[in-house]
Amino acid sequence: GWQVHMATMSAGDLGSMTLPREGISKVRIAEAAASASLLGAQYTCLGFSDLCIEYSESAKRRVAALLRLARPDLLITHAQSDYMADHEETARIVRESAFASTVPNWAVTVDFKHPYGAIQREPALCTHLPVVLYADPIELCDHQGQRKAAKWMVNISDVIDEKERMLAAHASQRDWLRAQHGEDEYLLAMRRWNAERARDFGVGGVTFAEGFNPHHGHAFPKTETLREALGPERVRS
Repeated sequence: GWQVHMATMSAGDLGSMTLPREGISKVRIAEAAASASLLGAQYTCLGFSDLCIEYSESAKRRVAALLRLARPDLLITHAQSDYMADHEETARIVRESAFASTVPNWAVTVDFKHPYGAIQREPALCTHLPVVLYADPIELCDHQGQRKAAKWMVNISDVIDEKERMLAAHASQRDWLRAQHGEDEYLLAMRRWNAERARDFGVGGVTFAEGFNPHHGHAFPKTETLREALGPERVRS
């Protein structure tokens, strides 16, 4: 029953062995929009370049602009320790942009396409900080291959097929993973990692789960939003 907005920092402009950057960007944006539509979600690409995402003033102004347009109560981003720096920088940028979105004297930059129509003036200030959650890293591991614990586990057993359809919409990812990483099972890998996280749920019959860790830094809310929204039967700590 929630309104969902999905966003990517980049268009995956380096994610092809055969297509030029503009070509693969168009493909990836269309795939991401199609995936979001399966949830009835809105989608925005913020237009950063692959391998060039870095914590900066300009990045924070652009991301804070989207947050002021979307006005999230719950904000989910990458793990702080993940397999590539683009993801880790995104986690930091998103967290700091959430804070900045509530600061009256912080100007934002709307220089990206978005589904909110024409902007006649700067987007209105966010009135409160969202709950920020870091999602599971790839393979549930940090840089040293150590398994990462999750504060919250969400039972997704009954929606795993829907998640797979969303992931399958990113068809060009399969070509990239096959060529760059030598693997051809990204859908099976997703199920395997979610099955591994389900072991932490501690309840029989839970076959797939996702893990999240909250950001509890000063001023950020510590509300148990996932549990309140989905219920204690689906969410455990």
